[in-house]
Amino acid sequence: MPTGAVIAADPGTLGSRDEPYTVMVPAGDHPVLIAGMWWESEGWNETTAAMLRILDKPTASWELAVRPGQDIRLLGDDEFYGFGVDTGMGAFLDASGRDALAAAYEHRQQSDAWDDDKETETADPATGTNLIAYPSGRGDGSYPVWIGRTADGEVTCLVADMLVLHDMKPLPPTAPDTTVFLTPTPTGSGVRPEPKPADPEATAEFLATVAASIAAKKEQVSRR
Repeated sequence: MPTGAVIAADPGTLGSRDEPYTVMVPAGDHPVLIAGMWWESEGWNETTAAMLRILDKPTASWELAVRPGQDIRLLGDDEFYGFGVDTGMGAFLDASGRDALAAAYEHRQQSDAWDDDKETETADPATGTNLIAYPSGRGDGSYPVWIGRTADGEVTCLVADMLVLHDMKPLPPTAPDTTVFLTPTPTGSGVRPEPKPADPEATAEFLATVAASIAAKKEQVSRR
């Protein structure tokens, strides 16, 4: 990001209407982290958020990212200013590369080798900028971007919320694992349950003991 002026937009419709946010970040290279989740009941996954990380420090507060002319005081409950999506994709980029990256992204989409599921980066060597694209949650719509700050007010990140988990409620705590293994050698009172091994080494040792016991019993049977 040569200038630190951040744009979040649909890379497939990127244009002059996509203005940078009023918050500026330090110029330089910043990673984009893309989070996803898997629906076990459906057998498919979704992008839940994308983060432009600026500082690797704890975030103490959040605020809605806005563009020039947007006033959060005019928003009602559950309303937000978001970036529009019409092609099912979102992206972070520096404002200085907007026009060049829009052309580069369109050119790559028309390429026979283009794969939306694998190709996340589009770069423009002339401006030294790139954009990182990601699937936009459940498709087209409008998505908010949140600014994270440290307790001292420094910007830690910008997070595009794909609203997949927007209305989700946390599950209750998982019940303790009460699984037990049976000892390979019966005791005087019968088979005695033992706690499940707590680490890989203990598990491997337990399985080795079981394997040795089975092998010994097979040898006894064969001798008979």
